[in-house]
Amino acid sequence: MYCGYMKNTHLEHPEDSVLLGKKAVQDTINYLRNCKGDCSVKYDGAPAIVFGTHPVTNQFFVGTKSVFNKKKVKVNYTHADIEKNHGNNSKVAGILHTCLEVLPKLEGVYQGDFIGFGGTNRFTPNTITYTFNTDSDSFRNCSVVFAAHTRYSGDTSCVEGSENPLNKLSASFDVPEYLKHNFMSTYFVNGDAQFTSRRRRIDYLLGLASLVSNFVRYPEEKEVANLKVAINKCIRENVPVDCIDGNLLLLFNLLTKAKDLIVEGITVTGDQVDAVIDLGVDYVASGHEGYVHSNDYGTFKLVNRRMFSYFNFTKPKGW
Repeated sequence: MYCGYMKNTHLEHPEDSVLLGKKAVQDTINYLRNCKGDCSVKYDGAPAIVFGTHPVTNQFFVGTKSVFNKKKVKVNYTHADIEKNHGNNSKVAGILHTCLEVLPKLEGVYQGDFIGFGGTNRFTPNTITYTFNTDSDSFRNCSVVFAAHTRYSGDTSCVEGSENPLNKLSASFDVPEYLKHNFMSTYFVNGDAQFTSRRRRIDYLLGLASLVSNFVRYPEEKEVANLKVAINKCIRENVPVDCIDGNLLLLFNLLTKAKDLIVEGITVTGDQVDAVIDLGVDYVASGHEGYVHSNDYGTFKLVNRRMFSYFNFTKPKGW
């Protein structure tokens, strides 16, 4: 029996497909041409929390992304497990202790971002400060606010030896309806969003990108990892991307601009939340970090990368 290794899919930026060759670029262009329907807000929470019913032990657990470790797997069934695995970080441990008590004991495995403890409508879990515009009883009485974004499923019957069964699960980003509302002491954020407009310029840019993709020297596989690091460094430091050039850079910029225009046509239909980057003496009216969307050509994060990578790198964190 085949049992594939499909752990926690890492979402990519559409423009980074230029590092993966012509087919990846064409798939991305088709993806961007077909951006329509529903998508979800990408919340800037921290830490990432994985929870649910373990597929082998059938026990409820909570954890950080370290539940997916290959060797030192940190799955927490009890408060004693949390102290053992995370006691060196009191803030993370405190969040996990609360999550163990209040997150719903659901079948399946889920991942999301911790937004904050209840009792307020204003949270700064990471870089963005969120103000929720709601006065519902479920929000006011909740213990934690949580943004679920991923569920895991799959066959773990072929797990062998020391393999981590959680790494046999495949990730999907279609969050169930019951994780978009309150659930006892947990308020699950409704991050629903929709494409509501599309500018003709997007298709012009994608047509040009398709043409340019035929005249690019794509990097060798051994170059890709270093180029990703270099591109992220340029964006993070708010300087021009000078680690690629020629038609490869032109293609990168065309896909970036098309993506940015697509994002401008998305409207949030779920919880209405003000999102700003608080700089202490001033703030940036940033809006949401971005969105996550899937169609037949792939799943991508649609993010204003320049703004958020820069502030993620430079803004002091409460952690």
